[in-house]
This record gives sequence, structure tokens and C-alpha cells, in this order.
Amino acid sequence: MGKIWEQADRTDFGHPLAFCPEVIRLDTVDSTNSELMRRCRGGLVPAWTAVISDQQTAGRGRLDRSWQSEPGSGLWCSVLVDLSGCPSTTWLPLISGLAVLDACAGLGAAVELKWPNDITAGGKKLGGILIESAGISDHWVVGIGLNVTVAHFPDSVALADLCSPLPDTQTVFHAVLASLHAVVESWREITWDTSQVSGRYQSACSSIGAQLSIARPGVDTFIAQGVGIDESGHLVIQRVGEKPEVVVAADVVHATIYACTQKNS
Repeated sequence: MGKIWEQADRTDFGHPLAFCPEVIRLDTVDSTNSELMRRCRGGLVPAWTAVISDQQTAGRGRLDRSWQSEPGSGLWCSVLVDLSGCPSTTWLPLISGLAVLDACAGLGAAVELKWPNDITAGGKKLGGILIESAGISDHWVVGIGLNVTVAHFPDSVALADLCSPLPDTQTVFHAVLASLHAVVESWREITWDTSQVSGRYQSACSSIGAQLSIARPGVDTFIAQGVGIDESGHLVIQRVGEKPEVVVAADVVHATIYACTQKNS
């Protein structure tokens, strides 16, 4: 059984989460996204309800990949986001990435974004974001996984490698949730317009100006350069000698990263 954090717990560490009606803390779960979606199917769940677990036994990422979620090693959480009144839903993965980037910066960790849903540092994966429909009109489940104390693979990194002192997982959770709420509300109130969001995302996205291996499931795999983000938040790429094209869904791997401002060549 999970326990609900009391209101006092939700205002610790200088991150008041008064907007969050309920935080469901679990010792273990198959997937925080799955748990929150089950609760949505079971009855009325208010926006900004969150699930956080110490361990996931069947954590997953984009393209149905498994996600390593060992006990005590990271932040594994999901939150129900209401996008009614927002300009577009297609930008949710990207603005969620910006929210995590802002939270990490506030904790002292310099990170980058890899289109569409990865959080990276020094080319290594720190975490990821998984967006799924909640089955309720205009409501989406935003799942966020971040390595906090341990990076399980050679090509991954943890906040412990980036922050000194290392914040505890609850502090990281509060920072991420508060940042996500602020970004979504700015998006809803059109404090940010699409061009501002696009500009911010592109400046933080290591996929722009990088040599990419693009694998479209069941279609093809090819090498191209990331050149931008379109008005819907999709990746714009360009193959050698061809016109730019838009990638809506694909597995994107950085083959060789090189910034447009890299050393004189």
C-alpha cells in the first residue's frame, strides 16, 4: 500500500507544492505511469496528482524500452497534467524537458536535452520523459525518471556525478514538479509563445547541429544532421544533398555530436 504525503511534507525544502492535491508514495510498483493511469481509469483523479516510487519493476521509456529503476537509485515519478486551454499538446514532451532542465539547473546540475525526451549531461543519459494519454480529455500522464545516486550503464550519468552536495530524492522531486507546474501554467497563459519555447528548446537541445542516426521503425535507418524544430515540436533533419525533412517519431541516436559553433574547420 502506498502512503499519502501530508501537506507539511509537500512544502518542505522551499518547494511549496500547494497545487498538488495528492502525492502517492510507493515502495515498489511496476511503473509509475501505469499506476497513475490505473487510478485514472478507476475514478476521478484531480490534475497534478503524482505517484512516486522507490523502485519500478517494469519501468519503461519511449518506444516501449525498459528502464532500469533499482531501489534508492533515482527519481521515478509520474504526474497527471491538465492541458485544457493550452495552445498545443504536441509540445508537452519538449516543455517537460525544459522543466526538468530548469529544475536540474536549480540543483546545480548543467544538463542538455536530446530530442524528443532524453535528459543528458556530457553526452550521457541522466534521465527521460514518457508522455501517455490519461484517457481523460486534455489530461496526460507525464512520467519522469532521473538517475540520482547511481548510473547503471557506461553511457549513463547520475546527479551524484553532477551535483555537490547531492540533494536527496525528495528535494529533486519537489524541484522537478514545481518546475513542471510553472512551465505548463506559463504555456497555458501563453506567457510563452511557440517561438519562445522553440528558441529555448533549440538552444538547450544537443540534437541540433549533431550528426544523427535516425531509425524509423519498420521504415528505414539513415544518417542526417539535426537542423531545427518545427512549429509542432518535431525534429527537422537534413540528409547530405537533400532538402530538410521532418521526423515525427523515430529512434534518434547521436552518431557524432558537433555544434555549429565548434572549432574552426
